[in-house]
Amino acid sequence: MDIKQLDQNYSVTAQPAIADIEELASAGFRTIIASRPRNETEDQPDTDALKSKAEQLGMTWYEIPVEPGKYGPKDIEAFANALRSSPDPVLGYCRTGKRAVHLWALANATFYPIPDLIGKAGAAGFDLEPMRNSLETLRNRSDRQ
Repeated sequence: MDIKQLDQNYSVTAQPAIADIEELASAGFRTIIASRPRNETEDQPDTDALKSKAEQLGMTWYEIPVEPGKYGPKDIEAFANALRSSPDPVLGYCRTGKRAVHLWALANATFYPIPDLIGKAGAAGFDLEPMRNSLETLRNRSDRQ
């Protein structure tokens, strides 16, 4: 598993296997946010089995499935709520980690400078530059409220 840390409380990885859940718990992760829709591909591990294993190990589990590039306001709000109400550290995953990074950035756009979010994602190997306008729109919307 290639775990990439984005900030002090949140990291991402690609789709974990059931055997990886124990390794994640041993590494100290206390919450998992799954952003991959069920049955997205034939080789995808069973989400219920992953959730059950995580919960057996005392981890909190959230499922916020999104299709690539399709992040609605409810998805972003659910992700933000999961981040803020969960025991740290949190691990997000999807097929490659990209959606988990995108949701993290969108959920944090109102709290952190956009260049910081883009920089942190870039340091972890994810390019958020194509999302800059969406992030800035969220930021500007919150500044007006």
